[in-house]
Amino acid sequence: MEAATQQPGEGGAQDSQKLTIDKFADGAIMCLKFSGTIDEDFHGKQIAATVKARTLILDLADIKKISSFGIREWVDFITTVEKNTEEIILLECAPKVVDQLNMVANFAGSGKVFSFYAPYRCDYCDTDSRVLMQVDRDWDVIKSMKPPERPCASCGEPEYFDEDPSSYFLYIAGQERFDLEPEVAAFLSSKLNYVVSDAARRLRIDKYIEDRNTYVKLAGDLDGSFPREKLAEGLEGVIILDVSGIGKIEPAGAAEWRGFLQMITPAADAIYLVGCPPGFLEKLTRPEDLGPKAQVVTFAMPYSCEKCATTASQIIDVEQHFDVLKFATPPEMKCADCKSPTVCAATEGLLSHLPTLPKPELDDKIRKFIKTAQERKPEKKATTVAEAAAARPRSGAGTAILAAVVAALLAVGGFWAYQEYQRRARAEAARQRDEVGRLLEASAEQRPAWITSDTRFSSYCVEDADGLACVGVSSYVDNLEDARVEAQEAALEGLAHAIGLKIADEDWARTVRAIYGDTRQAKINEFEKARTDPDSNRYAQAKREVREGRRAVAASLKATAGGAIPAQPTNEYWEQYEAADGEGTRFVAFVQYRVSPDNVARLVDHYGKPEQVLGASVVTVFPGIAWRYRDIMTGAVITKLGAGDLTNFGLAEKYIVTSIQDRQIKDAKAFAQIATEEFERKKKEGGALKLIVKTGDTPPLEYNKPIPKTIREVHQPRGPRGPAVVPNINRWDQFGGPRRPDRDDPTQ
Repeated sequence: MEAATQQPGEGGAQDSQKLTIDKFADGAIMCLKFSGTIDEDFHGKQIAATVKARTLILDLADIKKISSFGIREWVDFITTVEKNTEEIILLECAPKVVDQLNMVANFAGSGKVFSFYAPYRCDYCDTDSRVLMQVDRDWDVIKSMKPPERPCASCGEPEYFDEDPSSYFLYIAGQERFDLEPEVAAFLSSKLNYVVSDAARRLRIDKYIEDRNTYVKLAGDLDGSFPREKLAEGLEGVIILDVSGIGKIEPAGAAEWRGFLQMITPAADAIYLVGCPPGFLEKLTRPEDLGPKAQVVTFAMPYSCEKCATTASQIIDVEQHFDVLKFATPPEMKCADCKSPTVCAATEGLLSHLPTLPKPELDDKIRKFIKTAQERKPEKKATTVAEAAAARPRSGAGTAILAAVVAALLAVGGFWAYQEYQRRARAEAARQRDEVGRLLEASAEQRPAWITSDTRFSSYCVEDADGLACVGVSSYVDNLEDARVEAQEAALEGLAHAIGLKIADEDWARTVRAIYGDTRQAKINEFEKARTDPDSNRYAQAKREVREGRRAVAASLKATAGGAIPAQPTNEYWEQYEAADGEGTRFVAFVQYRVSPDNVARLVDHYGKPEQVLGASVVTVFPGIAWRYRDIMTGAVITKLGAGDLTNFGLAEKYIVTSIQDRQIKDAKAFAQIATEEFERKKKEGGALKLIVKTGDTPPLEYNKPIPKTIREVHQPRGPRGPAVVPNINRWDQFGGPRRPDRDDPTQ
């Protein structure tokens, strides 16, 4: 960080005591680091005028002294700056600052102290030390005002708190406990190398969906706990990943992130990364990291302004500056505050990476969606019983009774005890269901590299240059063959789902996907909830529903995909464990099916390409429909209806036709052929036409409607003197003479 030094006036402090202020900004967050003495030469209002931020962090660790005139200037600074900011956080307050907080009214204004130094003394080695305390981590000690003894860092003997606790903790104990916002924690830990508690660094995720666009904002550290499977579930269409809040990136977190991108790529139309911090850009945006669909839209780079003595992050738009970036050159940027030219402070490693970034392709609608998503404020979730109760609508006496019950529970601690009991019961249920003893045997010495997740009873797909690879993982079962079958069904269902997500036809998505999508998601969601439910019956039922759905989809896929999928798994692997109770063994199996790019395209075409017939568009029944209709593996789905025979017959979109005149419908082409033949036949001969149709949750419907015979008009050739005479045809009938009682019939 660049230092802005305030020179003391005549008779001021020594050089070692003069005040310096380091300023660092990143978007809406700014940090001012004060070092030295705050006295009359600190021009509070003048410094405050340069602050433009939503969150202002004041690092006061190196404050040596605050004079009486300095206090006046400081209060002016706080009073002025809090008008221009939404939040002020005091960080690593030195003991001199804590003293002023306890003595001077409005010293912190509306600001909150997050961390401060507590003075300790060791009489054994005659040393003084400072111990950093944080309100999120050490709140019990702060509130009780009873700092414990601790081992001396020099001699190991006990050292004690060297102040009056009731006086020293007075101000800080009077404020509320709070946690840093994820963006602030990420800013401090990744950009300024502050030590932030695990709770503040924990990854937080905010999701916003509009039409087929999904915006996901991540804030916190990227480590091995990154929930890639849960986050990837259901992501499809256009996916925007806002990674501006990502802090430190651990190697395990980087691996999980790469696996996450691979998982969402098959279902994504496009993946856009916005707000990439320098560390993220350098480590996780190589071509092999991004894959075929991910593109960097914007990233941050540090720029220094000599006039403002500020180093701040500037957001770089890749498309706008692509012609410069491709030569490893940083764009020219101006200071956001004073508009003066700035100098890029990025590392050589970061600059050399810039030419590898592809030029993003996104239209104005996507840019508008990104802007809207970034500007919206995430809904604040209730985190306490009081907040949750306040968020509920009030409704008279019932609410009063409920409030009384809740109050009674809180009074005796019963509510929290019950919540803790439930939490432990859920954790124990999940542990027991997924617990085994030691590994006894495996089909290979090491797990193969194609296994990237071992979440039991799950599936995932990865797409690369060799095609689409889907892996199924069984649950722990007693029999190896059962484990293999369970894993095969999971992999094949995952493959079918991935193919369905690749079908881009809007009519298909509106009709076919609508038939099965909600059913599939509801069953999977119920199982995920039941995983941690102590109720074993609920768990067994939810698992059975998912298992039967997967089995039906897998059977349908094998019956209709032809040679586009392998008859047998591409790869298999299994492990045998000792049962947790020591009785018997349990198996888990991993199965992979790999489909070439050509066969992937073939499957997308087979299930997604519509046939046009009798004024309608129809497609082949998709295997995913078996989630809802387990007995339907063949047939045709009506995706669009226009004027024509099928509309006149009374059919509608989303109808699944399984047979016409007792002729089974195999696929869309068969439907087009049979429907055309049978309608034409009935128009010639007349009579009823029968169709078997599945729609809604009722049994299959039989449509049996008469098709009127088409009467063709006969045109007779004319001779030179009038109409030609056709031999052996009764003239009366030829011209349609009516047979009436009052008229002679010439045939009699």
